[in-house]
Formats: sequence, structure tokens, C-alpha cells
Amino acid sequence: MSNPSRVSAPLLVRFSDTGAKVVALGVAQCAVYSFPVVFAVVCARNLGPAPYGVVAFYTALTSFLCMFIEFGFDSIGVREVHSSHWRDRPAQVLWNITLAKLLIALLTCTLALPILLATRSPSESSMSWAMAVYMLAFALEPGWYLRSLELMWSAALVALVSRGAGIAVLVATVAAPEDLTMAMWAYAFVVWASAIVGWLLMHRFRLLKPPHVDVSQLRALFRSGAAIVLGNLSGASITSGGVVVLGAIADPVLTGAANIALRIRTAGLAILVPLGQLGYIRLSRLMADRRAAVRFGRSLFYLLMVCSAAIALLISSHAGSIVTFAYGSAQAPSAAFMLTSLVALTLPVCMAEALFGMQCLTLFRKERVYVAIAMVGAAIFFGLLLALRDIPAGFGWALLAADASVAVAAGLVLRGLARSDARA
Repeated sequence: MSNPSRVSAPLLVRFSDTGAKVVALGVAQCAVYSFPVVFAVVCARNLGPAPYGVVAFYTALTSFLCMFIEFGFDSIGVREVHSSHWRDRPAQVLWNITLAKLLIALLTCTLALPILLATRSPSESSMSWAMAVYMLAFALEPGWYLRSLELMWSAALVALVSRGAGIAVLVATVAAPEDLTMAMWAYAFVVWASAIVGWLLMHRFRLLKPPHVDVSQLRALFRSGAAIVLGNLSGASITSGGVVVLGAIADPVLTGAANIALRIRTAGLAILVPLGQLGYIRLSRLMADRRAAVRFGRSLFYLLMVCSAAIALLISSHAGSIVTFAYGSAQAPSAAFMLTSLVALTLPVCMAEALFGMQCLTLFRKERVYVAIAMVGAAIFFGLLLALRDIPAGFGWALLAADASVAVAAGLVLRGLARSDARA
């Protein structure tokens, strides 16, 4: 007869290991998401609402263009690292994905930079160059690889060092309205610090093997990514793309208010992302047994919904204090209060959209379905954004409608897939 204490001991060890990794991911994500929030507060306070709106336009455009560069490779990379073909040589996946992202980054910079230099004010040319520098570093960032190997504390160290240094540079260089250019260079500095520290850590722990380009894998990555990137771009257009559109058609003050609201929602996501990321890794490992994966995914969904609803209500109920702190009591625009409260309430549907759409549909290799759903969501968002452009809270309502439509559609598809597996 087995000893219950011996049976429970491995379970306790696994639980402790999982808990430690969630904590490490939490530290990493708090560091990662803290910088955009600090960046928004420092810029909104020191630059003023209108100059901050200009900076918000460039940072939102940078985030949107980086979706081209990411190309869905981070999610595909996690999946490939744990696939039977590449499990024994994961570094090969790292080299090929880094090369692929660099190629896309160079092409994106070549196309975007001349357009910005020709269409924006000459006084903003340095900000355009800073954006290009950011995108090149983004292609080199190896955080996805550290997380795929469940080296969560290494990922946390990279995030803490790079974001801490970035905040120090930001506070030291952005103090007055004329410092908006330095704000963009501080923004670019952070991602370069993250890439450099990440590669140094991988070298220190001997995770790197001699680089070798596998052309067949590179082609396979681009084929898979070509489907996912359209969905990711559609998702990014609902957030960063919306701010870019506001920057083109609306008052800079409203653009800044929408960006502040998104940054505050991003801070709430920082608490939830560790659960989602670790859940995605565990789901990847469970996909050999679809029924086990579905059971785990259902439990993960319930946990994310409870946590996200609590955080959303907390932010929304304290929106007034948060916006006053971000802008300062003397210059906080009224639109920021309304948008912050409304956008915070989209957190639960945002998490459901990410779990059902990007994560689960990709694991079921239904990338094209994910793309179609995400593109419909983007169409709903921009249609409502333009229709409600004269309403200060229009951005928030458009965001809520788009997130909800994607979450519901992806959830229905997953339900059908789960039932098919149950009948098989």
C-alpha cells in the first residue's frame, strides 16, 4: 500500500515549482508593464497634454509596426521549442526566429522611415529615427525564448535591469515640454537594454549554440507566421492602431487621453499576463492529449476571468485618482477620466480574447480562423471609432465591442473543436 505522504510530496514539489515560476513571471511582467505606465505619467506631467499626444502617436505607431516584426514568431517559437522535431535543439529555433525578425525589421524601417520623414514636421525627424532604432532592437529581444524554456527568473532579471535603467534615463532626460524628442530615445533605450542583457544571460548560462540557418525551417516559420501576423495586426490595430488614427483625425489631447487609458489597462494586464503566459506553455505541452488540454484551458479561463474582473473594478472605481496623479490636478483633461474608467472594464474580455484567439486557436493550428475573427474585430473597432469620433468615450466603446466580438467568436470555434475531440 502506498504511503500518502510519498504521493503528496511530488505534487507539493510541482505546485511549489509552478508557484515560483508564476511569481517570477509576475516580477518580469510587472517590470515590463511598469515602464509604459511610468513613461506615460512622466511624459504627461512634464511635457503637457498636447506634446504628450505627439509622443503617444509615435509610441503607438512603433508598437503597431512591431507587430509586423514579431510576425507571430514568439507564439510559434514556444510551440516549436516543445515540438518533437526541435525539442533536442531549441537553440536552432532561436537563431532562425531572430534572423526572420531582423529581416522584417530592416524592411519595415526601410519603408516606414522615409514616409515619416516626408510627412511629419521636420522638428520630429529625430523621433522617427528613434522609432527605427527601437524596432531593430525589438527584433533581437530574446524574452520569448527564456520563457519557453521556463527560465522565468532569468526573464525577470532581464526585465528588471532594462526597465530600471530605462526609468532612470527617462526621469533624467524628460523634464520640460521641449524634451519630447528625448522621451522617444529613452523609449528606444529600454528595448536595447533588454536585448543586450538577454543575450548576455544566455551566453553566461551556455544556452547558445553556434548559429546555423535552416532554410527549410525558416520557410516554415514564415508560412505559419504569415497567417498569424494578420490576426496580430488586427489585434494591434484595436489598441495602438486606434491611437494612431486618433493622432491623425482627433485633437492631440484626446489622443493622449486614449493612450493614458490604454497604459493603465496595460498595468492591469501586467498582473494577469504571467498566468496567461505560463498557461500557454503548459497548454503547449498538453496538446498531445487534447482532452487534458481542454480541461486545463477551462480552469485557466475561470481563473483569468475572476482575477481580471476584480482588477477591472478596482481600476475603474479609482479612475479619478489615477488620472489626476498621471496628469497632475491642474491639467488633467475630462476625456481621460471617462476613457480610463471605461477601458479598464474591458480587461475580462481582453483576457478571454487572448486565451481563446491567439493562444488556443494557434495551438489547435487554426491560424486562419484566428485571422478571420481578428480582422472582423478590427473592422468593428474602426467602424465604431469613426462613427463615434465626436464622442469623447467613443474609443472606449469601440474597444469594448471589438474585444467582445473576437472573444465570443473564438470561444464558439473552440467549443466546436473541443466537442469534436470528445466525440473522437
